[in-house]
Amino acid sequence: MKNILLPTDFSVNANRAIRYAFIMFGKSVKYTLLNTHEMPHSGTTMLISIADILRSESQNKLHSELQTLVAEFPHLDGQIDTLSEMGVPETVVKHLTEEKGFDMVVMGTTGASGIKEVLVGSVASNVMQHVVCPVLAIPESAELSVPAKILFAIDDELLIRGVFPTELANLVQRFDAHLLILNVVPDGELDAVGSDANNQRKPTSVFGGVKHSFHFIEGNDLNAAITTFAKENKVDLLAMVTKKTDFFSKLFGRSTTKKMMQHIDVPIIAFH
Repeated sequence: MKNILLPTDFSVNANRAIRYAFIMFGKSVKYTLLNTHEMPHSGTTMLISIADILRSESQNKLHSELQTLVAEFPHLDGQIDTLSEMGVPETVVKHLTEEKGFDMVVMGTTGASGIKEVLVGSVASNVMQHVVCPVLAIPESAELSVPAKILFAIDDELLIRGVFPTELANLVQRFDAHLLILNVVPDGELDAVGSDANNQRKPTSVFGGVKHSFHFIEGNDLNAAITTFAKENKVDLLAMVTKKTDFFSKLFGRSTTKKMMQHIDVPIIAFH
């Protein structure tokens, strides 16, 4: 991990996400505070004037935010850059991660419980689905602490193929955390999975470098199953692999159990 992008709109929750990143990664990485501003529709002359005003206001706020953060985290002095860009937030973030090679995006989510906005198509949700580097979304009620338990929710295809993001392995090792690998099987199939200790659902060699345990639970509803497991096991971070197909769309789609997921108050990190 070398460079982390921190989008901010200067809201309370954006500031909280920034502090979460600082607590997690400390001075071992470089940070870039990003503020985006969108151009309103107007005449050409007016647009030039408004663009200058918006850019100046954004830069001034970033400077003020930087001073506040350095005062609070003096050990990070010199490791925090600021960047003001014109454009739609998710488009700017996608462009910057591709052009400047950021290793991770850390951003806040908003809503009654934080996770709601991720589920219904917020900026965080769009960034998660379209940015190639890992994206860490921080709900407003999440505790600011280093994760001791990380839940990796994975579907059959990825589990059998042994798809295990290197970045996730690095995080688990970095924090000396315990990784709980969760696979939700359809109702009525749990006995068949558990009866074979060496079945292909347990590619232990893939996860051999970190402290981990496998967990198989029944459920035809991914949202409810993952929510319940996360709460019962008091996990600190939920990790998953995003795909253009089934798993991600099922989990973040408009499912009937969306309200249950709205009560998750742990950060979510998504890997492509």
